[in-house]
Amino acid sequence: MALPVLFSFISAAVAASLAFTVPLGKNRGLAGWAFAGVMLALATEQLLVGLSEQSSSPFDVDTVIRWRFALTSLLPGLWLLFSATYSRGEARKNLRRRLPFVILAFAIPISVVSFAEGEMAYLVEDPEDPLQDILKLNIAGFFLHVSMMLAMLGAMVSLERTYRASVGTLRWKIKFMLYGMGTLYAARFFTSSQIVLTQRIEPSLENINAVALFACCILVGRSLFRKGSFEIDLYPSQSIISGSLVISLAGIYLIAIGVLSKVIVHFGGEQAGAIQTLIVLITLVALCVLVLSDRFRQLIRRFVSRNFQRPLYDYRTLWLKLTAATAQSVRQKDICESTAKLLADLFDTKLTNIWLLDANEGNFNLISTTDQDDGHVDSNGAHSIPSDSILKKLIDSPEPQSIERSGEIWIKPILDSNPSSFDDGGDRILVPLTGQGRAIGFIMLGDRTNTLEFTQQEFDTLRCIGDHIAANILGAALTRKLEESKEIEAFQTMATFFVHDLKNAVSTLNLMLKNMPLHWDNPEFRVDALRGIGNTSNRITDLITRLSQVRHGLEISPSPTDLKKLIDASISEWEKPDDINFETEETEGISISADFGKLKSVVLNLLINASEAMDGSGSISVSTRVTGTNAEIVVADTGCGMSPDFIRNGLFRPFKTTKKSGLGIGMFQSKMVVEAHGGAIFVESEEGKGSVFKIRIPTSAKD
Repeated sequence: MALPVLFSFISAAVAASLAFTVPLGKNRGLAGWAFAGVMLALATEQLLVGLSEQSSSPFDVDTVIRWRFALTSLLPGLWLLFSATYSRGEARKNLRRRLPFVILAFAIPISVVSFAEGEMAYLVEDPEDPLQDILKLNIAGFFLHVSMMLAMLGAMVSLERTYRASVGTLRWKIKFMLYGMGTLYAARFFTSSQIVLTQRIEPSLENINAVALFACCILVGRSLFRKGSFEIDLYPSQSIISGSLVISLAGIYLIAIGVLSKVIVHFGGEQAGAIQTLIVLITLVALCVLVLSDRFRQLIRRFVSRNFQRPLYDYRTLWLKLTAATAQSVRQKDICESTAKLLADLFDTKLTNIWLLDANEGNFNLISTTDQDDGHVDSNGAHSIPSDSILKKLIDSPEPQSIERSGEIWIKPILDSNPSSFDDGGDRILVPLTGQGRAIGFIMLGDRTNTLEFTQQEFDTLRCIGDHIAANILGAALTRKLEESKEIEAFQTMATFFVHDLKNAVSTLNLMLKNMPLHWDNPEFRVDALRGIGNTSNRITDLITRLSQVRHGLEISPSPTDLKKLIDASISEWEKPDDINFETEETEGISISADFGKLKSVVLNLLINASEAMDGSGSISVSTRVTGTNAEIVVADTGCGMSPDFIRNGLFRPFKTTKKSGLGIGMFQSKMVVEAHGGAIFVESEEGKGSVFKIRIPTSAKD
């Protein structure tokens, strides 16, 4: 048996073993089954490749090749399915967003193979070796390999996002899985591009696929030995695709292949081309590994700094990143999480924990960490360290310091609560967070890549970062206090109005109770008393309802509504004062989709406000019309009017009112109702001359 054939069978066996091993582990989920499908398909493909190369009958070879192409058509969809679910938080939700692409990745290749089975490839006699056949690519085979290249490119971009979203221990757990699958995807992208360019499937390209599959299995097997490689949930940001390293490398690669093909034709012939393309593949894979290696990037930075007298960090860029990471955060936890991730990326530390002081409990609580192991953070999400012996030390020594070999007693609980996951992780560094003459917490860094020691330059950088983060955390605490103060103020304002209305209601009831012994025998008094009690009860109920709607979200139930009927119903419930002149001008046949009861309450509220704005006699008018695609309700009065400042800053805000007995929530609630209908409310007013309110609601489609 030839060595390439043997290697195909070995790769198939190793891949099949992984396919049946991974789903048996706990918590594998959808990603585990997708991975198993990929490995099983690749194992079967390599088995068929080995059988086709071993067979001497052209008929048998043709049959095996047809089965091989049918199996290959499953790979694009399986690759995208795995890359979209591996190490992803809310994997099923993420998959639903990418489902159309996954379906296309399955449907297009399978359709090509199903409907053009005889147009995939064909065997021809090699002109240089009559005993050897060449597998030439046909039009359907061409489209199959193009679809594979596109699917692999999408899968590599998705895995790159996963890698970039991971930090610290999370990256350590999954990086060999990503290296392995990345190697496989890169190799298949290379071989598929060569097949598309040369229109033939060379045995050497099949050998590259076998080698890449074997290397992938070795790297993935190494990843499976790391606990939790399939149980991690990451939430990569949807960054701009043009910034992707995968896209950039793919573009460079295709340009290089185009240039290389010209060089090969001119100098070396086909055999030299196979050797040179293999060298290009190896170089690209090595380049990817180096670019993604934490250790390599760190060594390069130190080499440049040592030999060219350049700082380890571009401080302007660093400060911009730090500011951008924390500027949008107003909660202490958000600031800490952004800072922990930034420090882990900047200093290549897998242990990055931030502890903040809880003054009420007298403990330091773990707020953010890059180590998500179950044993490191308790079920409440925050482990605690007593602060008694630590606070004074942090204030007295605000500089970052190595505490690994310190024999002081106060250090021990910090070391015990921030355990190192690696024996060769180097020293653990304590960065105090101090501000306004007091300690508010500290940062712990450890498990550094390559066990590199922190330099004095890095200690200075950490001190600046610690001071900046401490200031942000103190600012967030102050912001929270201001929010609480505003909430208390709003509650007090609401309580003042509420108590005022309740006092009026109680006064009415007290007056009735005082008069009952004297006038109870009078039937008219009893009727009037019952009416007064009913009105008072309705007033309190309405008050509670309106306050509840301010607190909770507004829900409407729209239905086809005749606008004239809605206006008439509002007018019928309004108690018009005798000394007010009232006019209506309504347009027939205007239909809108509205919640009849809630929109009626808006019109009624405008009528009540208009009548209460009158000082003596005056006039109020209501009109309806169609303006463009909107129905318009206009309520105008000749009352006292409003100032521009009140319209701009107080009219539609809760608890802002010009009426002595008002709550100041009527117009706020009315605006909410109108906007919930997809409309808007406008006002024109002048002090001493009156006001005009316009409500615009979209008309029904037929209008």
